[in-house]
Amino acid sequence: MTRSAPRRSDPSSDRGQANLAALVVALIVLTATVGVTLGLAEGALAGADRQPADRRAAVASAERLIAADSPVTRRENVLNASALDSLSPERLVTLAPPLRDAAFVVRIDGRSVVERGDPTDGVSFRRIALVSSAEERTRTVAADGAVTLPRRTDSVRLEFNGADVETVRANGRIVLHRPGGLRGAETVSVSRSETLTISFDANATGTVTVTSTPERTRKTTLEVRVDA
Repeated sequence: MTRSAPRRSDPSSDRGQANLAALVVALIVLTATVGVTLGLAEGALAGADRQPADRRAAVASAERLIAADSPVTRRENVLNASALDSLSPERLVTLAPPLRDAAFVVRIDGRSVVERGDPTDGVSFRRIALVSSAEERTRTVAADGAVTLPRRTDSVRLEFNGADVETVRANGRIVLHRPGGLRGAETVSVSRSETLTISFDANATGTVTVTSTPERTRKTTLEVRVDA
């Protein structure tokens, strides 16, 4: 009886099977990775697209609040502190129509200045602005003298009751003049950017009441949160 010789394994066949197994594993890993990546991407896109109407309303409202023609600004991006304190929800909706059917809150440095409803689940928009406050300062000065006012004053009110004054100068420039004498009260616009000296005629008599409104500004964070 003749024995058959044992078969030798084919090295190339073994390598092929190993490569095939490795390819299958690689495909499984790749499929899982792609699935996770697509899931993350889908979640990110969903987050970016969530509540777009709320975001647009918040941005538009903030821009209207700080516009130059806004009823709560002194000029563009400078909020009037006293006007903000009297801002009502109805007035804000008139200023920013996207808020008509929305819950909202406007905050200055985290302090609520006007709100309606509960916008907890809404979207916030924040930007840097300035808040301005002005306080009247009144003093009575001799008409034959002068008075120096601080910077950031954009107007001066002068009352001439009981005074004999024909000419008023601001830093040497004539801003008021009336032959025979100034009477009653006059308001003069002046530069906010310089210290101001108000002076009168050298031979003027009596006293003049001078009222100025120096402005103080501070940086603030304006936040508008909207839930439509």
